[in-house]
Amino acid sequence: MHKRTGPWVVRLGAIACGVCHAFAGAVAPGVWYEFAFDPNHSPLASGCLPAGPSGVPLCRVGVGATFLDTPPWIFMASTPVLFKITDSSLSGDFFDVRDFGSAVASTPAVALFANCGVDPNICFADPLISHTSFVLPAGAHSITIFVHPAQIEGEGFFRFDAVPEPSTVWLLGSGLMALWAIAARKAGV
Repeated sequence: MHKRTGPWVVRLGAIACGVCHAFAGAVAPGVWYEFAFDPNHSPLASGCLPAGPSGVPLCRVGVGATFLDTPPWIFMASTPVLFKITDSSLSGDFFDVRDFGSAVASTPAVALFANCGVDPNICFADPLISHTSFVLPAGAHSITIFVHPAQIEGEGFFRFDAVPEPSTVWLLGSGLMALWAIAARKAGV
């Protein structure tokens, strides 16, 4: 490599990597994961990978999301987790979440024609988009998603986060009460 070419190749690689999309293997807490569905081929959601015949992943890039590979999506939770799932883009699709093949939750059917884009946080907060959250117990999980489609193809997102233990919530509440009491005493002096 020439002395003048080397730095440019490194810079170009860094710029390209800045717009690259991360791909999921094992799923981990605290990350929005993006899945695709095509009811002409399967009633189950698929990953965004492997890419379609043209070499393009099957999903549009969701804001801050990671593409999933093929299901089932497996993880081990040492504590209960809050599982969130949402449709994206155009409304109307809804989902049944299955854990080891058994139904554990469903998102509600909603009206057509709303559009939340591809930001999972916006889509999850939009009352016109089908979404839900529920608690999964500690232990092994093998997630698949059955799709009730309104469109020909689409995407959705899911994530899971540790549920705080009751003692942690109690400790936080006690600390906030103590801070409030100190502030009230100072204001009264």
